[in-house]
Amino acid sequence: MPDHRKFIYWLAFLDGIALLVLAGIAVPVKYMLDIPIGVKILGPLHGMLFLSLMIASISGVTRGLLKPSLATLLFIGALIPLGAFYADYRLKKAYPELGH
Repeated sequence: MPDHRKFIYWLAFLDGIALLVLAGIAVPVKYMLDIPIGVKILGPLHGMLFLSLMIASISGVTRGLLKPSLATLLFIGALIPLGAFYADYRLKKAYPELGH
């Protein structure tokens, strides 16, 4: 069922972008320029994407659609800026049908 894997892939990708923008732009702008709006928007967005990714990954593992090692890598990657993109690369390598 490649649709579930593709959904996980896109969640991971979007979460990676949200975390990168949050940590790389919004947080510095908040503390350097005293403009917190980016963190107020991107913080919850990243949280929602992260939780959705974790739920989808656990569902994928329990349904036998995702290897547990990849789910673990997705979890770790979602916590580290740029980590999600490495996890995405590994996900596409393990499941070539995810390629564009």
